[in-house]
Amino acid sequence: MCITTPCSTHAYLRQEGFSLVEVLIAVGIFITTAAFMPQLFSGALRANVDAGAITWATTLAAQKLEELTAQPRLDPIGDESLDYLDRYGQPVADEEAPRAYTRRWRIESAPLAGAGTVAIRVEVAPYTEDDTAPDPRGTVRLATLHTRTAP
Repeated sequence: MCITTPCSTHAYLRQEGFSLVEVLIAVGIFITTAAFMPQLFSGALRANVDAGAITWATTLAAQKLEELTAQPRLDPIGDESLDYLDRYGQPVADEEAPRAYTRRWRIESAPLAGAGTVAIRVEVAPYTEDDTAPDPRGTVRLATLHTRTAP
């Protein structure tokens, strides 16, 4: 005798796939995630530009430190010295030339560090028209002590 199983009236329940609710939830998650992507990219781009500017300002400050320490005689100067640089790091002599950075430096005696020792401080900041205090996040300050031994 042959027994056959009757056909289920609920055969459509056994079909594989996603329900409409699952698809709508997945699309909602995707759209929400996609909506925040431009903000993430703009934030990352801004952070990258800021990091590049700080790296370049650090390079300009280090160049001035090396230039000053390479001098055969390094005497303390009373006033702060100043020069303006273009975006490529070249000194700007013309008043009409575009300025990108302001570089200040000072050489002071450091008697507590020993005879003949000077403290060199260099600050590089983005140029501002009215010479107000620059944004501290974009300002780089380097300092070193330098001693020359007598030959």
